[in-house]
Amino acid sequence: MSQEEYRSIIYAGSEDRNREYKSSFPWDRSTHGSPIAKVTKSILAMGNLRDGGHIVFGVEEISESGTSFNPIGMQNQHLRTFSYDTIADFVRNYAEPYVTFNLDQITLDEKNFIVISVIGFEENPVVCKKSYDNILAEGTVYIRSRSGRPRSEPLTNYPDMRELLDLAIERGVRRFLETQARVGNIISSNDEEQFNQQLVDFS
Repeated sequence: MSQEEYRSIIYAGSEDRNREYKSSFPWDRSTHGSPIAKVTKSILAMGNLRDGGHIVFGVEEISESGTSFNPIGMQNQHLRTFSYDTIADFVRNYAEPYVTFNLDQITLDEKNFIVISVIGFEENPVVCKKSYDNILAEGTVYIRSRSGRPRSEPLTNYPDMRELLDLAIERGVRRFLETQARVGNIISSNDEEQFNQQLVDFS
């Protein structure tokens, strides 16, 4: 992404299903009730969205309702504790299948931010495979809530379940078609058009 695209995410001023803000803190797994587990839950939840999402570190919440945020940047001593390998190793312990994400350090207006960009699942929805400190629960599918303040929460309602199932079916079939094309089975444009129409009818 370009600097301007990062700026639009960092300075958006509000959270949504695909964007979450976190204040500056060290990535330290030794802290009881650690915020890193909450970040991991958000990574798992965004991994179950069609377009994934972004988690921005260095933005403080300045209202209890979660409607006002101040992008003050990361503290230097906290910034040094963030690395892709460290975070990926932790997330790998809890995500099945593994969630793909990128980590970037962004400097804007002489302030440093960390942006984790989560990519949506390829074929199978992401499930939490191990519990952690009453924050992560084994066997739970996390999603980003549709109503109220955006949160990462367990999948419990029909609309969210329907959305996730539709997405999984769509991506599973597309992956099958891509595999068939790679091995030499020809998929006609008409077949693809019919498939796309069936997806519309199904949803």
